[in-house]
Amino acid sequence: MHLNARFNMPIWIALIGGIGICLTGCNPPPSPTLTASGTVVVRGKPLSGAVITLEPMRETKGPNASVPIFDGRFEVPADAGLHGGMYRVRIAMIPAEIRKAIPADQAKSMPPDDAMIDPAFDASSQLTCELKPDHANALAFAVEFLSSDQNHSPNQTHSSSL
Repeated sequence: MHLNARFNMPIWIALIGGIGICLTGCNPPPSPTLTASGTVVVRGKPLSGAVITLEPMRETKGPNASVPIFDGRFEVPADAGLHGGMYRVRIAMIPAEIRKAIPADQAKSMPPDDAMIDPAFDASSQLTCELKPDHANALAFAVEFLSSDQNHSPNQTHSSSL
């Protein structure tokens, strides 16, 4: 009986060691942190009251990410779940009905409610960027309003009378 217990000991050690290796080897490696931040300007002035959307292209996996742009700046946090790769960039104004709920201190730098980003930077956008894990991913974009909005300054406030 004593011989039998000694004989089974290496089997138990091997079994426990194998389970330990499997448990540590079966877990996926931690995913790298991917963030992005940047600026958006219209005719050289900071854009406010807009949304930037990053859409995965080609082989890039993961979700779209949309974040607001105020005072020409935006930040895409790590919890947006983006992966490294190429993204199509779309920039659009926040819809007027939503803009009404924006705090006054942020709204003061927004263009008039009827200002629209040229579709060349939104629905028909050819803007792209490459995001890399564990990098700063600092981005900069210049967009234009539709030609009918050429007289709008991106920092001009719009007051309407009812």
